[in-house]
Amino acid sequence: MFFKKATLFLCFGFKVKADLSWLFLSVLIYWMLATHTFPMMIPSKDVHVYQIMSLTTLTLLMVSIIAHEVAHAIVAEYYHMPIESITLFIFGGVAEMKGEPSHPKGEFLMALAGPAMSALLGGIFYAAYEIYLFFGEYDPVAEVLHFLGMLNLILAGFNMIPAFPLDGGRALRAAIWKYKGDFILATRISSALGFAFSYLLLASALWHLLNYSDALSGMWMGIMGLLLHAACGYNVRQTQSRSLLGDEKVSRFLQGAFTAVPPDLSLSTLIDDYAHKHYQKAFPVIEDGKLAGIVTVQALLALDRNKWHQLNAGSVMEKLSDENTISTDANAYQALELMQKYGRELLMVTDEGGHFAGVVIFRDLADFISAAMETVRDKTAAERSKT
Repeated sequence: MFFKKATLFLCFGFKVKADLSWLFLSVLIYWMLATHTFPMMIPSKDVHVYQIMSLTTLTLLMVSIIAHEVAHAIVAEYYHMPIESITLFIFGGVAEMKGEPSHPKGEFLMALAGPAMSALLGGIFYAAYEIYLFFGEYDPVAEVLHFLGMLNLILAGFNMIPAFPLDGGRALRAAIWKYKGDFILATRISSALGFAFSYLLLASALWHLLNYSDALSGMWMGIMGLLLHAACGYNVRQTQSRSLLGDEKVSRFLQGAFTAVPPDLSLSTLIDDYAHKHYQKAFPVIEDGKLAGIVTVQALLALDRNKWHQLNAGSVMEKLSDENTISTDANAYQALELMQKYGRELLMVTDEGGHFAGVVIFRDLADFISAAMETVRDKTAAERSKT
């Protein structure tokens, strides 16, 4: 769902990251404020004044968005729903949860915490604006305070729209989940509203482009519509995957017939006698009966071929880590998440003693999900035909 992310700092123990799309959003906001908004609000000022106003507003807006997400995170942690990180991206920000919410009350209150914080900040900025005007006059400082108050209130209002994955949509999902007792059904209903809202944004973008020649507004609404549509689809797929794989163990999808190599095997022999004969993209390295690491064909091909005879599997293998290895009794959805997160096609699987048990392949999990969803659709269609 995101582009490449970089960690910026820690805030109340939560990692704050920035997606590359946040850079695009920052530049767009800065340009709009410096060249359009502030010159229109306070005309006849020096260009440097508008630049300082825009930079100040952008900085405090980022602080406001982080505060919004930290509010989500604090409530989530209180209800035992761990937050992995806070990410700034083109839609503003998101508190990334480790897994799904544990119960409807926790998700409902977590969803409301962000908009409540934005509304509070909006009130604070507006109060500061009124106090400043009481003792002074309307100038660039007053306009920045007024604008930040308005932005935070808009942020609170927009996020309360009942369209998943916006905060209002999450609150709606929690309410439906509580009422129906079905988390997947609640996700589908709230996501359907999210899809509908994304289509509304896209239609509005087209309307602005065709009738008002407003390319900037049209582009902005179009981007939001496309991102919201993608986020809805992603969340529905993740929820379905979790429901289907959540009760399955990795051992069910284990492929044990996988050729391993010793650490002292030369790379030239590995290529000639193993890679060309066994259609594997990776080879487990076994030392003293236990899994020691992984050698991928892709990594081998990236090396200088003239050095293949000088190197062995142990010297170039990828060390075992949580990114490439999982246990046989682990949750199958956990394996799927790891492969999606780190862009892997397979994971090495070990037993309790650290011995190599086999591999679990992304394609097998995806095929299982597709087959299970097809069965669900056929069952639903059959039930509807009876009624």
